[in-house]
Amino acid sequence: MNTDRNKLTVLLCLCVAFAAAIFVGNSGLTLPGEGALPASAAVPLRDAPSDEALVVTDGETPRALVLYSPGREDSAGLQKNLGIALEHLRLDADCLDLGRTQSVSYDDYDLVILASSYWEDDMDESCARLMGYVQDGGRLLLAAVPESLGPQFDTSYRRMGVVDFGDYLNYDAITFEAELLPGMTGRSFSGETFSDVALSVTLEDSALVYAWGEDAAGRRTPLIWAYDCGQGRVAVFNSTSGRGDFWRGVLAGCVNALSDTVLYPVVNACCIFIDDFPSPQYESESDVVRQEYNRSAKEFYRDIWWPDMLQIAKAYGDVYTGLFVATYNDVTDPGKLTYTESATELYFGNSLLKNGYEMGAHGYNHQPLTLAGGTPAEMAYRPWAGAADMAASLQRLGQITRQMFPAVTLRTYVPPSNYLSEEGRRAVVQALPDLEVISGIYTDEEEEGDVYVQDFVVAEDGVAEFPRVTAGMAPDDYEQMSALSALGLYGAFSHFIHPDDVFDPDRSGGRTWDELYRSYCAWMGDIHTAYPWLRPLSASAAGNALRIYDAARPRLVLEEDRVRGSVEDLLGTAYFYLKTDRVPKAADDACTIRRISPGEGAGYYLVAVQSPNFVILLEES
Repeated sequence: MNTDRNKLTVLLCLCVAFAAAIFVGNSGLTLPGEGALPASAAVPLRDAPSDEALVVTDGETPRALVLYSPGREDSAGLQKNLGIALEHLRLDADCLDLGRTQSVSYDDYDLVILASSYWEDDMDESCARLMGYVQDGGRLLLAAVPESLGPQFDTSYRRMGVVDFGDYLNYDAITFEAELLPGMTGRSFSGETFSDVALSVTLEDSALVYAWGEDAAGRRTPLIWAYDCGQGRVAVFNSTSGRGDFWRGVLAGCVNALSDTVLYPVVNACCIFIDDFPSPQYESESDVVRQEYNRSAKEFYRDIWWPDMLQIAKAYGDVYTGLFVATYNDVTDPGKLTYTESATELYFGNSLLKNGYEMGAHGYNHQPLTLAGGTPAEMAYRPWAGAADMAASLQRLGQITRQMFPAVTLRTYVPPSNYLSEEGRRAVVQALPDLEVISGIYTDEEEEGDVYVQDFVVAEDGVAEFPRVTAGMAPDDYEQMSALSALGLYGAFSHFIHPDDVFDPDRSGGRTWDELYRSYCAWMGDIHTAYPWLRPLSASAAGNALRIYDAARPRLVLEEDRVRGSVEDLLGTAYFYLKTDRVPKAADDACTIRRISPGEGAGYYLVAVQSPNFVILLEES
């Protein structure tokens, strides 16, 4: 049985590597080999911005007005989510109570976003004035399906591109028909996670439908579309989903749909974390691998799991960041932080480093750095007495790391089970003097306790907050959609794996390691085929990429046949997504441009800016 299994694994990995080689050969890229430079050298970071004088000093920063219902929880959540998305799109935004629209001049804004389902009841004037603003050249995003239909909707729907409408449709599947965000065209997602309500509508032929919603009976309705109205444009997100951070990238895509030419910075990083690696779990016994492979857990990890993970990483040039946890005891008393060196931890840690990967900190033990009540009681974690004790445990981890892996500098911290209190974060910064990155999670699922949820930003203390967006060996539609949404807004693929996924019935779904590995290989193949420009980076290198991204402040002048730009605080090569319906060409070597959408015509491009001043020529397609 083991011989057959090994033959299958070798064949699978050869197929993956061969496919990668063909793809890379056709795309003109080169995969890193055994002698590749460490990933930390892949993102050079300047100590200070370039001193080159900016040519564009008064470039246009589009202004957005977000209208919402502050007394409605869902509208307030949508407004908050939109605010984050607009900030990453480098758009200035003002927010206004929907009940005070009479006080505002829409003409002062480049776009208006209606972030409420309740405009029928809450808007203090007829929306005819808002629609007149669109007719005269304004841009309007309706970011939520109306909760009810009445005079306001009757006044507006034709200018949204709606010819006719019917009842509400409870859909549970989404299909993207056009390139709302890079890599989304033709993708479908379904399941309970996507269940929501949309208004059944029939659109004008000239409306561009980006996505459809469909119910179990096969009935469908346009979910996201754009429609040119007079001299302006309306985009519609016919759903109530937008308040979830899971949808932040989709909201950004809806904003992008309002304009023919859009340029915004992205991180451009592919970062893969391995939790609890190295750790003491490899000394355990498991009936799962004993029955399936006639091996102990340690033998399974050594002979099967790790070689497989190395194979797929080398096929695509991916870089792992392993998170070291020294022991699984539950000691939180600084006077009792003992440790006996593990030969197995030493073996896997050295193998991680030998292959050019990075080691970060997960903890002295796996007790989250929280006080009493910081984690759910059913998890049975032992709280810490205070920040000083937390810091002592990480200082002990630092001592162990220096003893076992002298070449390692702990630059990345990932909180155990994704819990980290304010006191814990202060302890991490205090105890790890070389800390550059903290990686929590991206999506807030309203869990109890001190769950460490992040956005892609650099904190005030200089630490790069680089969240992990997705997890697992066999991602479901929710995980895959999360990845694409984040890739569309941030240009970042950030994934984490637990080595014991196969042992956990929830994470494995009852699948064998071979089944999980095949699923993971297929997903990595999909990601690298759809997003071949992504830079495989360690966590610390991704932190540098995030610093460049976070600092960059583009100033743009959009002209008839070109984009003139300057980047304030350029700390290194900065990457941008350019969406345009024309053909962009770099005027000189200050930037390079690569098409990343399939086909021809309107789509997205990746722009790499090396100089603070650049010009992009726009030619008719």
